[in-house]
Amino acid sequence: MFRYKWMLIIFVIGLSACSPAENQAPPLDLIAEDAPFLDSDWILASVENVVDGDTIRITDLNVDYVTDPRLVGELEELDTSSVRVRFLAVDTPEDTTVKQLYGRESTELVKELLDRGLVVIEIDENADFDRYDRLLGHIFTVDGVNVQEALLREGLARVAYLYDDYRYVDNYFMAEEAAKAEGLNVHSIEGYVTERGFDMSVVE
Repeated sequence: MFRYKWMLIIFVIGLSACSPAENQAPPLDLIAEDAPFLDSDWILASVENVVDGDTIRITDLNVDYVTDPRLVGELEELDTSSVRVRFLAVDTPEDTTVKQLYGRESTELVKELLDRGLVVIEIDENADFDRYDRLLGHIFTVDGVNVQEALLREGLARVAYLYDDYRYVDNYFMAEEAAKAEGLNVHSIEGYVTERGFDMSVVE
């Protein structure tokens, strides 16, 4: 009897080790100790897919570091198997059904930055969801790299949709101005970047 009990325990342990780790939040010990988002509300999640340069889908949300009870409640009401996230305060050229110049490059940069499969969403105190029920936030790698700032510095995005006083906006403008000064990517074609988006009519 003792022998069969041990065989059953070993079988159960082996079965749990082989089963997929579904709906498990990513471990927090991967976060850089000096990451700039640590003094704010933030979410650690797995990247389901990169939609384009300013939108991703996430799964396996860890909301342990969200202190706002209202926001926690709203997040818990979402379909946590797949949450759509829009990058706050930036706009990139389209790379979905509509294709715009440098849209593919912006998408590829985001994929490269998030290639570990994890992402941090810092929730700005002045924005959490948009009218399409997409989660808004400042996007970071677990190493503390601000994805919006990286896109702007490479000339693959514009600062946009500033409906309030968001965190990091000064950094975003500085990154955008540096890319403009060097004529990088979207800034290499006069008139391509407009206040309303990207004008493909000026592309030869």
